[in-house]
Amino acid sequence: MIFLRFWFLVFTLGVSSGAAACGSQPLPDRDAFRLSAIPLDTRSVEVRIAIASCYFLYQHKLSFSLEPDVLGKVSLPAGERKNDPHFGDTTIYRHNLAIVLPFTKELPRDSTYTLKVNYQGCAEAIGLCYPAAAQTLTLKVPTAMTPGEEVFAVPPKKKWF
Repeated sequence: MIFLRFWFLVFTLGVSSGAAACGSQPLPDRDAFRLSAIPLDTRSVEVRIAIASCYFLYQHKLSFSLEPDVLGKVSLPAGERKNDPHFGDTTIYRHNLAIVLPFTKELPRDSTYTLKVNYQGCAEAIGLCYPAAAQTLTLKVPTAMTPGEEVFAVPPKKKWF
């Protein structure tokens, strides 16, 4: 009996300290999953998703669309396997994620495109999963593109006060 109480205490402290390290209040969706995009050349772009500590994204809920439609076949990187209570055996991403999006044709210089990223993720430590969401990035192809230069990202939130 003492042995069981010991392990219960160890487990409880472990869960509590993990939740405390991650915070007890969930981050707003856009803070938990921050998106940006960086051109690699005139035929591809790298989408970066900074996933906050203690959060994860579902691979099968991640999709991309581009308007006008010049998006090629997207290959998602390998992730971490997880037995999820809602989706069963699935793949997730933690931390930083980079995905190369190829285009079916060269992007014209000085044009504007809209990239939509659909996703769903969770705050693991507090057991909260966000509803499916989307973020839209405006892509402005510069006249002179420098590989590695961040030219499109989610605009900062307006501060009213």
